[in-house]
Amino acid sequence: MNEKPKAARYGEGAFCVIYLVFIFTAAIIMRLGAKQLYNPDAVSLPYLKLSFGFMLAILLGGGDAFHLIPRIIFNFKGSLPKKNFLFGLGNLVSSITMTVFYDILMSMGDSLEYHESMYNLGIENAILILTIIRIILLLFPQNKWYSGEENVRWAIIRNIPFALIGILTIVGYINVIHHRMNYPLSMYVQIIIAVALSFSFYLPVAIKGKSNPKLGMLMIPKTICYMWLITLIMI
Repeated sequence: MNEKPKAARYGEGAFCVIYLVFIFTAAIIMRLGAKQLYNPDAVSLPYLKLSFGFMLAILLGGGDAFHLIPRIIFNFKGSLPKKNFLFGLGNLVSSITMTVFYDILMSMGDSLEYHESMYNLGIENAILILTIIRIILLLFPQNKWYSGEENVRWAIIRNIPFALIGILTIVGYINVIHHRMNYPLSMYVQIIIAVALSFSFYLPVAIKGKSNPKLGMLMIPKTICYMWLITLIMI
């Protein structure tokens, strides 16, 4: 017997489909836009922005597809062979890609606004180190990705470096704002807000989502934050 009513499952499945269509459509739009702006003799800021946006969208969509496609099938069919394995593998892959996402996001802000000698290298290097640490932690068997069981201790351990990545990204973008010359303040402020909100929605689910399935609803506003962020880069 399914824990969720059929209407709730269909609604969640439809939202996942809409998200994936949006994110890959945005990736195509940004790739085509960047291709039109490409100039081998002079790399323009709009070209850089769209190129970073394309990478971010592909990373998001590609990683999320690993766990959203099984969820879509499950929500519409009501069952899924090897459900725990597929959900666990999807969560592992998307956790890795979501972590790398912030390395690229921070590089984008620095590339759009900083002179070469003023790069946020300290913060970028710290985010890179934390990314490596988190990916290693994600691979430990104690995470029990494929069992459907919850290990709160390891959920906290693997998300400590991720939370620090979020904090450093916000600090890095505050530094970007201080050196801003090329893009409007509002864009960077909205990126900061989107990052802060996405972490606020994600961390409770990552830590206690299995024992309290209702927390899973927070993934919808978390996903909307990522859609908002990609839209900011695309426009």
